[in-house]
Amino acid sequence: MARKTYLIHARIIDGVQDTAIEDGIMIFQGGMTRQKGGKEDKILFVGKMEEFPGFPEEVMANDTVVDLTGYTLTPGLYNVHAHLGLTMPYKPYRFDEMGVAYRSLVMLRRACEALNCGITTVRSAGGPDNIDYAIRDAVDNEMMFAARVIPCGALNIAVGGHAWNNYISTMYNGADQFRAAARAELAKGAQFIKIGLTGGAASAHEGMADKQMTDEEIAAVVEVAHGAGKRVAAHLGGDKPIQEFVKLGGDSVEHAYHMEEETAYLMKERGTFLVPTLSVTNCHNYLVGHGSPEFQVRKLDETGEAHSQSIGNAIKAGVTICTGTDLLPSDPIDGTNATVREMELLVKAGLTPMQAIKAATSNSAKLTDTIGFTGTLEAEKEGDFIAVKGKPDQDIHDMRNLELVAKGCRLVWSTVPGLKIRRYNITVPGMNVAGGTYMKW
Repeated sequence: MARKTYLIHARIIDGVQDTAIEDGIMIFQGGMTRQKGGKEDKILFVGKMEEFPGFPEEVMANDTVVDLTGYTLTPGLYNVHAHLGLTMPYKPYRFDEMGVAYRSLVMLRRACEALNCGITTVRSAGGPDNIDYAIRDAVDNEMMFAARVIPCGALNIAVGGHAWNNYISTMYNGADQFRAAARAELAKGAQFIKIGLTGGAASAHEGMADKQMTDEEIAAVVEVAHGAGKRVAAHLGGDKPIQEFVKLGGDSVEHAYHMEEETAYLMKERGTFLVPTLSVTNCHNYLVGHGSPEFQVRKLDETGEAHSQSIGNAIKAGVTICTGTDLLPSDPIDGTNATVREMELLVKAGLTPMQAIKAATSNSAKLTDTIGFTGTLEAEKEGDFIAVKGKPDQDIHDMRNLELVAKGCRLVWSTVPGLKIRRYNITVPGMNVAGGTYMKW
């Protein structure tokens, strides 16, 4: 009989309800070892202690009971806009100094770092050389233990468009070329398609809201992706291009540096997702510390206020907001990691703490089409969860107090009394996996 773990007297944010379960209990099966392809490890019950009359009578001798008084359980976090191959500062030329082999190892390590920080799923918003596909497959096939990766392959842009000087992008002209590019990524196993629709901060000679793709090119990508049942995400900075993307059937707006209320209400009406990435326009010291060029720091600094107002418009309109950073999920920033900092910035922009937690869990699970097996704490789901000290639905800063991480009901690490463990990690004991972009090669 499979071993069970009983987490009792916890506050539980299940990602479904709008209030926390007080004095809750979560029971999961397995969690120590599992054969490849096993189906036994899963959540068995989530609810109030009083709703599970079988405790403690059903507890067997080999089961584990852990008192989580003072802790809050939440689903594992998502970061749905990240580039695992990120290097800083951006170079003014298109050249991969690391090389494919070493970059593959760096990106895998960063998927491990993300998991270490409680981010159990990462949506790769553009990566080079099919590496994100390889990491996705390696993790899904249990070759190694890291965050789940949702890949799109390369960022598809117009010739000379946003990030033309970065190895994550591939350049095309015309609807036929963009259509072929989308088909090629889908053939590799893309779970969504990413396009660069407007300018940004990557180069000095583009405006943050410059439209760089034609409607015909956008429509071609949307048609191909939707025909395969996949979504289209777009790097978007300007209000009018956002409107046009939404009207053409686009699914996920990334950034939205400048967006008016009318456009936000259009997004709400069409069911378009928004990934704000407020972190990237609120990280002056990070950019300077990473040696970013003056023009890039200036652009992002000057955009910060308008960006926050745009996200405020989206919150007012009731747009479905998800959590992504455009920085590495585990990047140390302002005393925490980038993913948690993004949640704090979303609250500052107008979300409630509970809404920010849903943005980083169930909303992002819906965007990535993983809601069927994770993203919430419910019976029969795989069991991606974290525990933090405090009440993050009341004070979002309590998300910084991480003390337990589990993926697939397997504990990554825990400092919770009665469940202290650091068992599943592909790195050697004592190696720092806190995260960061200062990577030597």
